Amino acid sequence: MNDIIKQLCNTGELVELYHNRDDYDKFRVGYIIACTDNEHLVHEFDDNDLDDGYYVMQNDSVYIIQHHTIYLKNMLQFIKPKPDKYDLPKGYWPELDLFHVVLNLCQQERLMACVWLHNGFECLGWVKSFNDEVVEIDRVDCDGLPDGTTYLHMEDIKLVGFSGLEMKRRTKLYAKR
Repeated sequence: MNDIIKQLCNTGELVELYHNRDDYDKFRVGYIIACTDNEHLVHEFDDNDLDDGYYVMQNDSVYIIQHHTIYLKNMLQFIKPKPDKYDLPKGYWPELDLFHVVLNLCQQERLMACVWLHNGFECLGWVKSFNDEVVEIDRVDCDGLPDGTTYLHMEDIKLVGFSGLEMKRRTKLYAKR
């Protein structure tokens, strides 16, 4: 899949990315805007054509990629690539660590991050610190309330996202508290 991801990277082509081997009906729709030999960064849209943020994930988590589908052609009637308001890399970067790029952006810009582990655990909150081994997150619960601090082992991380619909919702709730 690495070669296909590289080919589709920063082409402006909308793609379907399948990660859940247990549920073929679940997939992500977006534009691959940057990639390395191990990771890719996608600007995603939900099934209501809404901007659902940016997500970096491991290339080996993708088991199906589709493009030029009827579904995507229909989606293209409503969504188009938008100018990025974030300073993100574009294209192929063989030496870059996209997980660190995204975590750093979330920490510096105080953007709520969402981190998923390989076992399905999900954590939303503010990136307090990170290094090559551990990410420290001040969690925010579904009601926008602070919910303690969580430490996650970097090698267990499957996906990191920011600016998604759920993260925006929790950020608004948090701000109202």
